[in-house]
Amino acid sequence: MEFFLFALVFILAYVNGANDISKGIATLVGGKVIRASSAILWGTLTTTIGAMVGVAITGGLIKTFSSGILSHPVAAITFPIAVAIGAIGWIFFATKTGLPVSTTHALTGAIVGSALAQLGVSGVVWAALLKKIALPLALSPVISFFAAWLIFPLIRRALSGVNNYCLCLEVQQTQIVPIAIVSPSLNLLSEQAAAANAIATQPTIQLVADKVENCEQTVSLSAVKFRVADSLHLLTSGLTSFARGMNDTPKIAALLVGASLLGSTNTVTLFAFVAIGMAAGSLLGGRKVLDTLSEKITAMDGIEGFTANFGASTLVTAATFLGFPLSTTHVTTSAIVGIGVRSRGCANWKVVRDILLAWLVTLPTAAIIAFLASLIFKII
Repeated sequence: MEFFLFALVFILAYVNGANDISKGIATLVGGKVIRASSAILWGTLTTTIGAMVGVAITGGLIKTFSSGILSHPVAAITFPIAVAIGAIGWIFFATKTGLPVSTTHALTGAIVGSALAQLGVSGVVWAALLKKIALPLALSPVISFFAAWLIFPLIRRALSGVNNYCLCLEVQQTQIVPIAIVSPSLNLLSEQAAAANAIATQPTIQLVADKVENCEQTVSLSAVKFRVADSLHLLTSGLTSFARGMNDTPKIAALLVGASLLGSTNTVTLFAFVAIGMAAGSLLGGRKVLDTLSEKITAMDGIEGFTANFGASTLVTAATFLGFPLSTTHVTTSAIVGIGVRSRGCANWKVVRDILLAWLVTLPTAAIIAFLASLIFKII
């Protein structure tokens, strides 16, 4: 059963990666900054780094999702197994249909469903559930929407000129000054000396900032060119994925806390195990939800994408340090909608409606699946 729990946690990390990788990189793809495949690699890298950094600062989240909303600890291994099954069941379905849903909501619902089946109504500390999880999850989309709506004009004005400039990473050939080598016996250049004295070149890499029109005319080997706005966008995208890694990894790793198989396993190993599963899901299954968030809600340019990611990464990072389990899904999606409404006056409300409905049913659906799984374990 312990090995079964390990397998389920890895699967949960995998479907989390497949559904959540898009949250930090959707604006990159929607803004045509980089290709989807490159964006997924960037998001996977920064998420993995965030997951490992989270080892040092996410003890509060581990406690909340391992025992923080239960009236007393549950020793039975079937409890975390049922929780994992409940969360996996809904996230897998949502990922296959391209809906961005919250792993945090799914885990919360699954914990409640499993607790109701194994401990009864008194097994859940409802006040702690409301204060530690429900309120932060309910308020964060609203805060994210209005934060993006409010700060976008300020950021647009502050960065109004950056679209006229670009950063170029250029590879150029630089001449090496030869040193004359004289043969001591013949007082003439030997063949070896002549070869050494031949004019040589070596490639050098330099970062050049210039106006866009000059950057476009630059002829160099393997030049990598980004508008400054796109470079800032790439940075905030990485910060959002980094924050997601910090906030999501401890929630999943918490399912392994208390399993007797882990008696000698340290937190770093647990986080690495979960991070590997998340990375695999991101690379292999992250495209469908990415298409929904990057193309179907609203169009966006580099500054709009920068604003959405800046607000989302700031909110999720602050919540992680405070121990609040925000949903990166809700925060990022709400920021994207807020940007669309503020800058373009609209969003694709049909898609937004479908996403909101998926959010509403996430918690009860995961709870029902976990409840049924717990009942089945009781019978067998």
